[in-house]
Amino acid sequence: MKHTIKKMNILKRIIFAVVLIIPTTIAAAQSKAALTIGDTAPELKYAKWIKGTPVTKYEKDHLYVFEFWATWCGPCKAAMPHLSELAKKYQGKVTFVGVNIWEKTGDKPYESSLPAVTNFVKSVGDKMAYNVIADNNEQHMANKWMIAAGQNGIPSTFLLKNDKVIWIGHPMKLDSIIELSISGKYDMEAFKQEFNGSKIKNEAYMAKFKILEPMMKAFKAKEYDKTLAIIDTLNISDPMISMQANVAKLNVLFAQKKETEALSFSQNWLKDNKGFGGTVAGIIIGIEGLSKKSYLYAADLGKAVLAEEGVVKPLVQHFIATAYDKAGDVKAAVAFEIMAVQGAKDALKEGKFVGSILDSTVTEFEAQLDLYKKKL
Repeated sequence: MKHTIKKMNILKRIIFAVVLIIPTTIAAAQSKAALTIGDTAPELKYAKWIKGTPVTKYEKDHLYVFEFWATWCGPCKAAMPHLSELAKKYQGKVTFVGVNIWEKTGDKPYESSLPAVTNFVKSVGDKMAYNVIADNNEQHMANKWMIAAGQNGIPSTFLLKNDKVIWIGHPMKLDSIIELSISGKYDMEAFKQEFNGSKIKNEAYMAKFKILEPMMKAFKAKEYDKTLAIIDTLNISDPMISMQANVAKLNVLFAQKKETEALSFSQNWLKDNKGFGGTVAGIIIGIEGLSKKSYLYAADLGKAVLAEEGVVKPLVQHFIATAYDKAGDVKAAVAFEIMAVQGAKDALKEGKFVGSILDSTVTEFEAQLDLYKKKL
């Protein structure tokens, strides 16, 4: 049981994991963003100061960077080395704080994620060469900072000076803003107009996802026929609406034990939308008791993903091994898990896939490989 839990934790980090982000975005869309550029920074409240020296007050004319991230967020992890370089470059002039939010805790309190987040921070080491905090059970940082400012995605960065929020944006754009701020050439008022304009457009865009609320509510209540009926009424011309509707429908068909129909639906969906192959595979691998045919289909989808650029191959190989194991092909599972273990070890040596491949990843892969070998 212990290894099964570990295996599912690994799967949650793979690109195949289906993340239904719409409930968060709907919540953000329903309340107009109140925080904007030039406003006094919200109160700093957190569950734990995981790394570095706690900020107890904002020093005059000193810059503070608050970068919001989560362990499941690929772009967040990709930005960590760059933020670390900036933290070292501007030491004494700028204080950097990584703010962990939006971990997937299900029905558990947010602070139940603290052990995993703390382990993550420890594992990445100098790749996060700055302060790190984690949100509290009230999710104060997510609600009073991010959602209040109309920020619905991560990574997202807030720059503070003299208690004021002077810039909000993507961390990879931070370099020039810091330089302008230090030199006194940053035009906050000009950026405020730009920011408020984009915020209005974003609020309008996010508001349309409100139509998905009844579908999500019915699905959560396991009212599957009602869920399908609602899906049939949706205007799926928007790609994001279509994707969420298709994910819900596929989950419903599997939940109703209509496996043949579910596979046929997914195959038709992927004909013109090959980029969602990993999503379909993730749904299949997360369900127990399906046929060998379904798990082999998931393995094939995984192998197609391996050919894509920017993929964390060891995680994908581990996923494929899981699919083969569920299909009863233990020999193939062993072969792919061996590749996953070696790939993970190589990644650690080369400093690749920061945050996605940890020391614990290798340990978990090796433990899983041992389990497969015992089945041969």
